[in-house]
Amino acid sequence: MSDYYLELSLTALLITLSVLLLFLCIIYWRSNKKLIQNSTFGIITYLLSFTLGMLTFFLHSDVNKKHHYSKHKIETSNSIRAVVATSIKANAKYYKYFIQLSVFNDHQASGKLLLYVPKTNRAKLKAGDEIWLKNSIYPIPKAFNPYQFDYSNYLKKQNVYHQVYASENQIKIIQTHTNFNYHIEQLRNKLSSSFDIHNFEPRTKAIIDALLLGQRVDLDKETVADYSKSGVIHILAISGLHISIIYFFIVFLLKPLKRVQFGKELQLLIVLVLLWIFALLTGLPASVTRAVTLFSFVSIGAYFNRPKATFNAIAVSALLILLFKPNAIFDIGFQLSYAAVISIVLFQPFYKKMYFTKNKIARYFIDIILVSLAAQIGVLPLSLYYFNQLPLLFLLANLVIIPVATAVLIGGIVLLILNFTVPSLAILIGKILAFLIDCMNQYIHWIAKFKNGIITNISFSGLLTLLLYSIIISAVYWLYHTKAKNFKYVLGSVLVFQLTYFGIKLSENKSNEALVLNAKSATIVLKENSTVLAFTDEPEANLEVLNHYKRGTFSDSLRIYSLQNALSFNGKRILIIDSSVIYKISLPPDIIILTNNPKVNLSRLIHELKPKVIIADKSNYKNNIKLWEATCRKEKIPFHAVAEKGFYILK
Repeated sequence: MSDYYLELSLTALLITLSVLLLFLCIIYWRSNKKLIQNSTFGIITYLLSFTLGMLTFFLHSDVNKKHHYSKHKIETSNSIRAVVATSIKANAKYYKYFIQLSVFNDHQASGKLLLYVPKTNRAKLKAGDEIWLKNSIYPIPKAFNPYQFDYSNYLKKQNVYHQVYASENQIKIIQTHTNFNYHIEQLRNKLSSSFDIHNFEPRTKAIIDALLLGQRVDLDKETVADYSKSGVIHILAISGLHISIIYFFIVFLLKPLKRVQFGKELQLLIVLVLLWIFALLTGLPASVTRAVTLFSFVSIGAYFNRPKATFNAIAVSALLILLFKPNAIFDIGFQLSYAAVISIVLFQPFYKKMYFTKNKIARYFIDIILVSLAAQIGVLPLSLYYFNQLPLLFLLANLVIIPVATAVLIGGIVLLILNFTVPSLAILIGKILAFLIDCMNQYIHWIAKFKNGIITNISFSGLLTLLLYSIIISAVYWLYHTKAKNFKYVLGSVLVFQLTYFGIKLSENKSNEALVLNAKSATIVLKENSTVLAFTDEPEANLEVLNHYKRGTFSDSLRIYSLQNALSFNGKRILIIDSSVIYKISLPPDIIILTNNPKVNLSRLIHELKPKVIIADKSNYKNNIKLWEATCRKEKIPFHAVAEKGFYILK
C-alpha cells in the first residue's frame, strides 16, 4: 500500500531490499553471540517486510510493465485489439466490460481498458471474445463534484486508467478464446439458465443468481436500496457469511466420513475442493476469494486439531490474497470482511456469558444477535467513512434474514442439483424457495420503510475512522484485562475522538466558499460558516449532490432557494445569464455564469461588462460551450466548462 503513495522506482526498491537483507544477516549473525538482544533486529525485519510489500505492489502494477499501452503514443483514434476479460454491471445505455489488451496501435501491448458498448448492439460480448476496434480512448473521469464517489480512483486501484466507447456495430469479433474466463462464464450461464424451468419472477431470479453465482448485475435498484437501508446489503454479495453457511453445511454432510479410515483426510479434501469449485463458479470475485481462502485455513486448522488458531488463519489468508493482489488492500469489501471477522473472533469469548437458556433454538437466535452486533461494531468506523450512514434496525433485520438466507442458500444449492437430475421435484422445491425469497424481500422492504430506521449523511473523515477504531481496540483490551486502571485507555481514546471531531467541525465551519456544481441544472452553492446556501430551480434533482457537499463540509444546515440572476460572495459580484438573457446590474460583475443555452453575443458581452472569468454549467449544449470557449480564448478571458472540468470554486 505504501508504494501506491511513495511510487519508488524498481532500482530504488531493489537497492533498499538488498541493503536491508545484508543488515539483517549481519545483525542475525551478531545476535547469536549476545545473551541480551536489542530491538534493532525487529526494526530491520519490519523495514524488510515493508520494502517487500512495496516491491510486490510495484510488480503487480500494470503501468510498470514493459508493454503497457500507456508507454505508446495515444492517438486521436487508436487501433485496439483485446480479449474480453469480464462483464460488469451495465448502466441504462451501455453494457460494460473489462478488456485485456494484446495490440495497441500496431504495438504489442498489455493493460486493461473499460469498454462501453451500446445496448442497441446486436449481441452481448462474452468472456474470451477477441475483438478489434478503432476509436479514441479517454481517461476515466474524476469526481465532478466535491465529496462524491471517485470512480476513476476506484478503477485506478484495479489497474484501469482509460475507457473507450464503441459505436453500434463498430466492434469486430476476431475469434473466441476458450480460456479460463470463457469456460467459467459458460458454466455459470448454464447453471443460471437451469432455473428457467421455474419461471421465477425477475426479482426472485436475480436474488438466486446473486446468492448462488455471485452475479448482481440483474438486481434492481429498489431491492438493493431496501437491503442497504436495512443494514443487510451483505446478504446480496457472496461473502464470509455465505461461505460459512456452505462450509458448515458440507462439514455436516460429511460427518460420517470421520468413522472410516482416512476419513478426516478425505473430508478435508472434499471440503477444500467444493469450496474452491464454488469460488470458481462465481468468477473468483475478491469477496469470495478471501472468504474461501480463510475457511480453507480454518478447515486445515481443524484437521490438525488447532481450531483456536483463528487469528493465524485470518492473517495467513489476508497475506496470501495481498501477495497475489496487493490492490485488494484498497477494496472496501476486503476491509469490511476482515474487520467483521476479526471483531467476531475478538468478542466470541464473551458470547457464552450472554446465554440465558439451554434451549438450542433460543441459543441459535441469541448467536445471530451477538454475531451481528460484533460484526457491526467491527465495521462501524468503515461504514461511517465509506457510506456515511448507520442502520439502526440491523439486528431486527438479521434476526429473520440470516435464518431465511441460510435456508435459501442451502435450498438453492439442492435445487441447482435437482434442476439437472429430477426436474419434477425441482419445480416443487422451487415454489417453496420462491416463497421464502418473496417473504425475505417483503420483510426487508417493511424494515426499510421506517424513516427513522437509518441515520444518513453522517459527516466522517479518515482521521475519525482511525480514532474510532482506537476506541474499539481500547474497549476490547479492557474487556480482556478488566482492571479499573485499564479503563483509562477507553476514556482517553473517547476524549481524543471528541476533541478531534470538534476541531474538524470548528475548522470547517470557519471557512467560506462558493461553487458552481456539475449538476443536472444550474446549481450554485454558497457556504457561510456552518450553513450551506444552494441556488437552483430543480432542488429535487440536485438534492443528492447538495447533501454530499453538506456532509463533506460538516455543515449543520442546508437551505435551498430559487436561482437568482445576481449573487454576491466575499465582495465579488456574480451574474447568472440564462435562456431569457434578461439581467439588470448596477455594477459590472466579476464572474459570469452561462446556463440553459442563452443566445448571447459573448464577445460584445465581454467588452460591455468586462468580467474576470466566465463559467458554463452542465445545462448548456456542447456546441455552444465550444463556441464560448473559442471566444474567451480570443478575448483572453479565463473560461471554465463545468461539464468537462467538473465543479468550479469561485475565488
